[in-house]
Amino acid sequence: MPVGSLVIGFFAAVVCAYGLTEYLLTQLDGRRRLLDGGVRTLSGILTANLASFAIIWVGGLAFVVASGAEQFFYATLACIAAQALWLGEHLWAYYRDHPRLRPENGE
Repeated sequence: MPVGSLVIGFFAAVVCAYGLTEYLLTQLDGRRRLLDGGVRTLSGILTANLASFAIIWVGGLAFVVASGAEQFFYATLACIAAQALWLGEHLWAYYRDHPRLRPENGE
């Protein structure tokens, strides 16, 4: 398999992972809950990222099967790396914003 195809496939996986994760976070009200300090914000973030990974992974495996390349391991690694990028970004936002939103003891 040419290196150019792998680079394009990885780029497409990152773009699709971002789009799906943002869509799922919107559907689960993850952004609003993060800003409002709502309950189960972390579980919403993890659920959206896990569902996005599952969709990207199944799609990637379908492309590998259709192409006949049998590079299942590399497709799985690309999906994990692409989703880990956005999971890290969302967990950082949660870590950065969540403590700031908690009420102070004296107020």
